Amino acid sequence: MQKKIIIDTSIYIDIFNSGLHEVLRNPFKYIVFLAYPVLHELWMGAKGKKEIKHLAAFQERFIRLKRLIIPAENSLATIGHVCHQLRISGKLDPVYPKHYNDISIAVLARQVGATVMTNNIVDFKTINNIIDFRFEKP
Repeated sequence: MQKKIIIDTSIYIDIFNSGLHEVLRNPFKYIVFLAYPVLHELWMGAKGKKEIKHLAAFQERFIRLKRLIIPAENSLATIGHVCHQLRISGKLDPVYPKHYNDISIAVLARQVGATVMTNNIVDFKTINNIIDFRFEKP
């Protein structure tokens, strides 16, 4: 059975720049979804016409396949709840909420029943203390 995954931004950077994590591109093993915060982070880092053209085509494939994940209403509420819980525990600064995208990715993975593939295990463990979702290193 194919496993649903959401690939985190740092993994995509490894894939795009160094050709790493080839196993994640196996369509027989994985169904890959793209979380909107990952897409936004990739756009923020895109430089030059070649990268922009590549990213536009990349994004279009996920849109065409209906695998670009945006939050459902209950997921939006869950993102807010997790942010609040992390803020009151001192693990989220509301002025500079650096974990906001990771929180959104975690909730979106839960929304579609996917596992987050990430190198950022520490931050996702912190989020996992608040809500249940799956994450692992590739």
